[in-house]
Amino acid sequence: MKKLLMLSVCAFAFSSMPALAGHHERSGHNMFEKMDADADGAVTKEEFVKAHEERFTKMDADGDGKVTKAEAEAAKAEMRKKHEEMKSDGADDESVTTDEAAPAAE
Repeated sequence: MKKLLMLSVCAFAFSSMPALAGHHERSGHNMFEKMDADADGAVTKEEFVKAHEERFTKMDADGDGKVTKAEAEAAKAEMRKKHEEMKSDGADDESVTTDEAAPAAE
């Protein structure tokens, strides 16, 4: 059961990656680099599992060791919100000016 849950969480995490890939590549913080903890150019199984355990912990809002459908949907909504905020930043400086934020607020 635990393996199935972890595989589900991993599948959810990877299904969201393409939408965010452009920003991560632009800012230099892509998912691979985040998982590659020792920066040796390869992701070990341990690095992969650790990165996804951290994601699981963030998704598990009530800390009960399980991610419900509601928690997964809330995490996905939060990820989309962050993505939209990043998209509203028209420049590559990773900051949002008042002018850039105005269209996103409408």
